[in-house]
Amino acid sequence: MGIDFTGINKLYTAALLTTVSSGEPNWSYIPSAGKSPKSKQEFVSEIKELAKKAATATNKTESEYISHQMVQLNAEYLSDVAPDRKKLYQQAKNAMRNQSGNPNCHGVGELTLLDYLEAAKGRGNSLAEKSFALAGGGTLSCPILTGGGYGAEISFQGVKVLSNTGYGWGYEMTPAELEKKNEFYSIYWKEYRAVKNEIGEQLAEVPDYLADSPSFDAKA
Repeated sequence: MGIDFTGINKLYTAALLTTVSSGEPNWSYIPSAGKSPKSKQEFVSEIKELAKKAATATNKTESEYISHQMVQLNAEYLSDVAPDRKKLYQQAKNAMRNQSGNPNCHGVGELTLLDYLEAAKGRGNSLAEKSFALAGGGTLSCPILTGGGYGAEISFQGVKVLSNTGYGWGYEMTPAELEKKNEFYSIYWKEYRAVKNEIGEQLAEVPDYLADSPSFDAKA
């Protein structure tokens, strides 16, 4: 028995927990520059192993766990071609720290970029009318959210590589990341179908969450 894909989008949304409880991006799920110590052969082996587990999963809990692992492994797989999102995020925080003064911590550790945006409200011109050049070649803009307050969009080479518009952190992929993502899922689906054929099960319709898409917005 394979994965029951009924409601799989909800499962995948749950897997994309790209915002940690403090409000910071969860870098376990968001690709950022940095060569992985794993070889291509090691990656392929891990991808195939996840595909085998997915093809033979028997319950929702197991499927959800596999979804989490897939997103993490995919983020790691993309890291060697990904922008340095971590550095861009820190540079955006520094830019807003200069705008916001030095607001007090909330008792939960370092303030997030959104904390600095909140603290900057009412200081001079509307943040939504400005953009901030970042040292790493990126740009920070701060759109006004429909529910009030400011969101954050960090662009790099024409791509919104990190954004939060009120629903948690999300990102768009660069062309290089899209190519690597397609490579990742090509390996995955080839193995998944092979296992399904071996056990004599029909392959269910490809779930929406694996359709080619340059971005996602994670709801945490």
